[in-house]
Amino acid sequence: MLVKQVMYRDPQVLTTSSTLADAAAIYLRGEVNCAPILDEKGQVVGIITVAELLKALQEGKDFTTPVVEVMDRNLVGIPEDIPFEAVSDLPLERLLVINREQKLTGILTRIRLIRQVYQALQETENQLRAILQAAPNGILATDKVGKIIHVNEAARRILDLTQEEIYGQAIGDILPNFNPEEVLFHGHTVAGRRITIRHTVALLTANPILHRGEIVGAVISLQDISDLEAAYSELETVKALNQELTNIIESSYDAIMVIDQRGKVLRVNSSYERIFGISPTKIIGHRLTEIEDYCTKVWQDVLDAVLQEGQPVSRKLRTPAGKEILLTGNPVVTDEVGIRRVVINIRDMTELTQLQAELEQNREEMARLFQEVKELRARLFSEEGVVFKDERMQRVVEQALLVAKVDSTVLITGESGVGKEVIAKIIHKNSPRAKGPFIQVNCGAIPETLLESELFGYEPGTFTGASREGKIGLLELANGGTLLLDEIGELPLNLQVKLLRVLQDQQVFRLGGRKPIQLDVRIIAATNRDLKEMVQAKTFREDLFYRLNVVPLEIPPLRERRGDIVPLAHLFLEKFNRKYGFKKKLHEEVFLTLENYSWPGNVRELENLIERLVVTTQENIITCKHLPPHICDSQGGTGALHFNVRDVIPLKDATEMVEKALISRALERYGSLRRAGSQLGVTHSTLLRKARQYGLL
Repeated sequence: MLVKQVMYRDPQVLTTSSTLADAAAIYLRGEVNCAPILDEKGQVVGIITVAELLKALQEGKDFTTPVVEVMDRNLVGIPEDIPFEAVSDLPLERLLVINREQKLTGILTRIRLIRQVYQALQETENQLRAILQAAPNGILATDKVGKIIHVNEAARRILDLTQEEIYGQAIGDILPNFNPEEVLFHGHTVAGRRITIRHTVALLTANPILHRGEIVGAVISLQDISDLEAAYSELETVKALNQELTNIIESSYDAIMVIDQRGKVLRVNSSYERIFGISPTKIIGHRLTEIEDYCTKVWQDVLDAVLQEGQPVSRKLRTPAGKEILLTGNPVVTDEVGIRRVVINIRDMTELTQLQAELEQNREEMARLFQEVKELRARLFSEEGVVFKDERMQRVVEQALLVAKVDSTVLITGESGVGKEVIAKIIHKNSPRAKGPFIQVNCGAIPETLLESELFGYEPGTFTGASREGKIGLLELANGGTLLLDEIGELPLNLQVKLLRVLQDQQVFRLGGRKPIQLDVRIIAATNRDLKEMVQAKTFREDLFYRLNVVPLEIPPLRERRGDIVPLAHLFLEKFNRKYGFKKKLHEEVFLTLENYSWPGNVRELENLIERLVVTTQENIITCKHLPPHICDSQGGTGALHFNVRDVIPLKDATEMVEKALISRALERYGSLRRAGSQLGVTHSTLLRKARQYGLL
């Protein structure tokens, strides 16, 4: 750095004719505290400072006094092109800077020097900070006792903490797997140590910061190697898959042969020897034309047909031992070369033929067992309060049973009263968490001011009126079990953020608490609102929606599954007869009327209606006259089956439609083939055959 880069350029000057008033005017502008004095030739003959001006006034001189009477004539001039280091140690307060023509070009004062040095230090610090922030690796610096004094953005991102949560903290608290004494007290260097920070895998390098031989701190570098770990894991997965593929091919009961497009045998599994009595080692690596075997022509025929047609080809072969063999060649196609391989599956059909005969013999027995299992399953669900005939509802229950085996988050949607809580309980009772608690929270029933403390709990003395012992939240109470968040759409936005964190980390912080509490809880959410519309309206967080919507289960309203109305009515009638000690029955016309009602309140409305009929009807037979008027008025008829003729179709098709509808209605109402057949006037075997024909069983 040269002198002219730090000097004060083009300073205001005085002449030999200038007075103390002229000097004072310069100083009042506040830019400098001294002014050079030039003669008629422009040469510097002296300099006057503020101190000299004040001294002259103190001695009795006035502002009309010429400056030449009080100026300092001891001048030190330096060239503007010399390095700053050459004059930085001079003890003078100010230096005159001249150019090659010996003309004054500036002044170098100690105040100006301090200001320039400070500015240079600021620029250097800003540049260093920008470099550290741009570094891809996380960088932290500590003082000599291990307190963090610097952290860049990459480190903050790896640690998943805010700047405020990091600055001033002990490095050992932020990085529990790192012992700072190795570096700060012993001066050791830690290189390439693998650590895990929450969900991030990183390499840690730490070095002591030395100043004049003394350790004054440490610098820690964190390199995120999660992607490298993932790549290594993926490579290991590929190796495992390759080994698994080999094991699968070897474990196949069918013989498998892989041939390239030139007819060279690449791979044959051990089942080939079982079927043909020939060791695979005798044919692997040879072309089909080089193999002397009675079946070689068939292999070649399959290969040629697959290469020509570009699709699977099957052939049959009978061995000298009388075995029936089915050959199926499948092309392996790539974008670069087309058909690259042909895989021939060789199946011994002799045993399969025998198995098929046995299968035919057992088919009737399997049908009978299937019907028994179906009835037992229906009885089991009826004990849980679930009765269904509708296919859509059956799929919902089957999906619930399937997802119950794992801990995936489930979002149950449907109108109010369709039975979302019942489905949630089915998931819980059929899951590995069945022995754990099942906690249900209605997010819309708890005041917003209390909901946070109810869900997350609080530490002692967190707020006015809080229990001195604190309180365990519902999330903790559900630990080891299942938590049902009913009416999740009513959850306030501020709590949605906290719930999202719980779903991500399986950790909860009580109100007023600083230590996370580890959770092991399965979350099931339920709502009758359209969360997608709420996401678009910014009243429900999009990230929380996708966290909850891992396995969506939509329960159809009762009006869309009318086949469930009669079984549910029977279930509720039996339930309330048993509860109140009655023996009430519903007349047939009541069932027909119930089936034609729209049920805006869904299953809950039906249950409430049956209970009201049981407790308010004096007769043992409940008829349509006991029904509320709005249900009877909505029927629009007798409730019998109605068919609207909208087009002309063959009589045979129409007959089949009516027959299918009658059989379906009879099976729904009477529950067994024998009772349904008796009501329809057909035998059990005839009804079974027709029900299978129409896909009803």
